[in-house]
Amino acid sequence: MKLADNLNKSSKDNKMYNGNYNYDHKTVSGWQSSAIGVYYIGQVGANGSLIAHYVGKGTGDGGIKARLLAHLNQERWQDATHFGYTIFTNAQEAINFEAAEIRRLQPKYNTQGII
Repeated sequence: MKLADNLNKSSKDNKMYNGNYNYDHKTVSGWQSSAIGVYYIGQVGANGSLIAHYVGKGTGDGGIKARLLAHLNQERWQDATHFGYTIFTNAQEAINFEAAEIRRLQPKYNTQGII
């Protein structure tokens, strides 16, 4: 499912999607943020919206940036070219939103985390 199709409809607090950014070490390393939230990794479709292949949350030290760098260091998902994210004010919001987004989008690389 394409992320932009219904992203804001599923957000109770009108949290905004930020993206699409290149999914590479240079871009992610240069991002000056330790925000917590939910991130999407995938490819940009013909209409410019992100097709999510993986949905995750960054709630620990370093937030979203740290999780994206960890994935990049694992060198997985060679077809993933872009990422986007939604920032939350607390970890519980991010946990709940991640679970809802995984259920809604059914990304091909999410094999755990469906609550």
